[in-house]
Amino acid sequence: MTDVWTRIEETIDELSHVTDIKSCAVVRRDGLVVTHTLPDGVDPKIVAAMTAAIVGTSEMATIQLAQGRFVRAIVESDHGKLLSLGAGEEALLVALVYDDANLGLVLMALERAAKQVERILQDAGNG
Repeated sequence: MTDVWTRIEETIDELSHVTDIKSCAVVRRDGLVVTHTLPDGVDPKIVAAMTAAIVGTSEMATIQLAQGRFVRAIVESDHGKLLSLGAGEEALLVALVYDDANLGLVLMALERAAKQVERILQDAGNG
């Protein structure tokens, strides 16, 4: 199991090299924290719970409105954006990005990382 956490933390660490990403986290869909690089003063448990609620509600809305599969949630504020996307059946990837971030670059990096987290968790479940 240690290898799983190490691999997930390495994936999150790689995201820190994307200049437009302030911080990120991997959380479970039930709202528990797996790992994070959130800044001091931010409660990762609250972020995880809120993100799980945002994504869960968004997924239900897309189903109810017959809009297909949920892809991502983007919450915009005065000082940045919170991006949340699925990382398989068990996890979510969350990123806090700067207001003027290059969303195309950020989304490419996040989607790649989400697939990597999904593979890590699938491998752990199959092993």
